[in-house]
Amino acid sequence: MAMKVIPALLWVLSGMVLMGIIVWFTMPALMLIEHKSPLNYEGTVAALNEVIEKKQDWKVPKIFDFQKNIHDAGHGPIGRVGTVALCNPLYASRILEDDQNRIVTAFMPLGIGIYEDKDGQVYISELNVGLLGMMFGGTIADVMADAGKDVKNIITSVTTK
Repeated sequence: MAMKVIPALLWVLSGMVLMGIIVWFTMPALMLIEHKSPLNYEGTVAALNEVIEKKQDWKVPKIFDFQKNIHDAGHGPIGRVGTVALCNPLYASRILEDDQNRIVTAFMPLGIGIYEDKDGQVYISELNVGLLGMMFGGTIADVMADAGKDVKNIITSVTTK
């Protein structure tokens, strides 16, 4: 009996290790999504801001200019890089009304990254908040699924111009 258990345990352990390796290498591609923008850097930032401000219940609390901030701190140079912070107070209130859900404030408000590569191509990056929300379940999963759909629509509005 013990002779049959040991090989079975080794197969289970091997399967767990293999699954861990697969998750380790695939999660970054699933969690962060990159889109090419047809606009220049300034146009992309402006278009995102405009689309977000027109979308019901969404706000832009801040636009971060990483290039300027890093330069002002005496570092760099870096290319054009920034983030448009966006928040939906209705979605936020649904999550934050429960004390146990407040741990997710670490990634609130949401952000949409914008950056330009050395060849001048501008990209938009997003966190796959729908997938991230699934890890928490409950209200967080429901709200983040809705937010993920909205963010996808916002970015699509800019990338298909």
